Amino acid sequence: MSFHMTQTPLYLFANVRHPCEGRPNVTAIVLFGLTVEGEDSPVYMEIRFIDYLARQIDGDHLMFSLDQALMSARNDYGILETDWRAMSREEIDRIDW
Repeated sequence: MSFHMTQTPLYLFANVRHPCEGRPNVTAIVLFGLTVEGEDSPVYMEIRFIDYLARQIDGDHLMFSLDQALMSARNDYGILETDWRAMSREEIDRIDW
């Protein structure tokens, strides 16, 4: 599954493969695509979950591209591109801003 080079915002979920030294309680990551007026490509909010089902969030970080977000998740949490799955509409709607 390849996510690169898309102009449409994606909403992706993955479980953490290994804990990050600085954030050992994070168990799941959401990459939430956001459109920015006047920009061709979406930006991505990396949302770090301690407990995804209970919506217990550790924090978030804005990434300026999908490639940057995927690389950060791979480097920090060992998440491979094949670990990501598309979020359902219900999951997307539950993300509070």
